[in-house]
Amino acid sequence: MKLSVKYKLFLALLSAHCLVYLAMYSFGYYNFQRGFLEYVSRIEERQVPALAQGLADFYATYGSWSPLRSDYNKWSNLIRDSIESSSDLDLITTRSRIPSRPGPAPPFTPNDWYYTSEYSPARPYLHLLDAQENIMVGTPGVFQRELANLTPIVVNDETVGYLSVTSRQRLSEQADLLFAAQQQNEFFLLALGLSMISALIAFPASVWLTRPIREVVAGTRNLTSGAYNARIPVRSNDELGQLASDFNTLALTLEQNRSARQQWIADISHELRTPLAILQGELESMQDGIRPLDKDSLDSLHHEILHLSTLVKDLHELSLSDLGALVYAKGRVNLSEILEQAVDLQQQLAARHGIKVSLNIESPKADGTIEMLGDPNRLQQLFDNLLTNSFRYTDAGGELHITLRQEHDSVVIEWCDSTPGVSDADLGHLFERLYRVETSRNRAKGGSGLGLAICQNIVQGHEGSITASHSPLGGLKLTIVFPQRAQP
Repeated sequence: MKLSVKYKLFLALLSAHCLVYLAMYSFGYYNFQRGFLEYVSRIEERQVPALAQGLADFYATYGSWSPLRSDYNKWSNLIRDSIESSSDLDLITTRSRIPSRPGPAPPFTPNDWYYTSEYSPARPYLHLLDAQENIMVGTPGVFQRELANLTPIVVNDETVGYLSVTSRQRLSEQADLLFAAQQQNEFFLLALGLSMISALIAFPASVWLTRPIREVVAGTRNLTSGAYNARIPVRSNDELGQLASDFNTLALTLEQNRSARQQWIADISHELRTPLAILQGELESMQDGIRPLDKDSLDSLHHEILHLSTLVKDLHELSLSDLGALVYAKGRVNLSEILEQAVDLQQQLAARHGIKVSLNIESPKADGTIEMLGDPNRLQQLFDNLLTNSFRYTDAGGELHITLRQEHDSVVIEWCDSTPGVSDADLGHLFERLYRVETSRNRAKGGSGLGLAICQNIVQGHEGSITASHSPLGGLKLTIVFPQRAQP
C-alpha cells in the first residue's frame, strides 16, 4: 500500500506522541509503585517501637521467649495489645477501614484488618529472634537476613532478642493491589485519551503542512503537460515557501524560453525564406524567359546565395557557442597586437564604405602591450564581427573610434561609431538573436542579425561583459570589459 506524504507525516507525529506517552506511562507507573511501596513500608515501620516495647515487657514478665513459642495466641495477643496502645491506632484504623459515620473509629475486634492482613505485625516477614539471632517466632522459610531490619529488645540494659522486620519487596495486600491496578488503568486511559487528542491534532497539522507540497505536485504536473503559465501561491517564508517561489521562477523561465524558442524558430524561418524566395523568383523568371540569363542575373543569384550562406554559418556558430562546443585555447595573449591586426586587415573594407577608423591604445607599459588570458582566434573573430557590424551600419563618410586601455585588473575596450544611432528602446535588444533596428540598421544592409549575439557569447566565454549605449559620435557605443587575470 502506497502512503502519501500526508499520512506518513500524520503517522510520524502520532507515533512520536505515543512513544512519549508510553514512556510517561511506564515511568509514572514505576514511580507510583515504588513510592506507594515505600509509603506502605513507612506505615508499617511506625508500629515497630510499640511492638518492641511490648516484647520487652513480655520478657521482663516471663523471663524467656518460651511461652510465645509454645502458644501462638499469646504472640497474637501481644501484637494486638501493643498496636492498640501505640500512637498509630488512628492511622492504622483509618487506613484499614473507613468509618460509616463521623467521629473516632471504633475499637479493634479479633476480625479487624491488622489481625488478618499482611500489614499487621503477624505477617509472615515479621520474626522474633533471641539474643543469638535464632528464630523464636516466625516462618523460617521467609526469613532473609540481608533484607531484615533488626530492632534490639532491651531488658535491664541487656539485649534479650531482636524484632526482625523484612523490607517489603512488592505489594501483596489485596486492597493495595486493587488500588495499584486502578491507578494503572487510569494511567492507561489517560495515555489513550492523550493519544486520541494527539491524533485529532496531528491529522489537521499534517494536512496543513503538506498542502504546499501538494500544490507543488499539482503545479509540476501542469508543467509536464505544457501549461507553463501555472503558478502556486507562496504561503510562508520557510523552506516550503522558498520551494514555491523557486517553482514559480522555473515556470516563468520555461514560459519565457518557450516563447523565445517559438520566436526564434519563426525568425529563422523568415530569414531563410527571404533569400530562398528571391532565388526562386529570379530562377523562375529566367525559366519563363522574362529575365535574360546574363552576368547581372548571375551576380544577383550569387549575392543571395552568399547571404544565405552567411546566415547559415552564423546560425551554426551561434548554436556551437550556446552548447559550449566552441573550443577556447586560452593563454597569455597581447590584446593590443590582436586588435591592431584586425583593424589593419579591415582597412580596405573600411575604405570601401568610406569610414575612417582610429585606434587608441593606452598601455601602462613602454612597449604599448596589454596582455590578458584569452584565445587569440576567438578574440580575432570578435573584433572582425564588431568591425563588420560597424562598417555595415554606419553611414558613408562616418567614423569609428576604438579605445583599448587597462584599468586595475581589467581590460576595457570602447567601440564608438557615428550615425545613425539607436533608440533607447532598441539598446536592450541589440544582443538578441535575429533582432534588427527597424530604421537604418536593418536587413537591407546585408546582416543576419546574429553578429552581436555571437560577439556576446565570445566575450562571456572569456568571463567578460559587453554593453551597449549611445555613442558621443551619434551612433552606437559598445563597451567590453575583460578580466585581465581570468582563469582558463
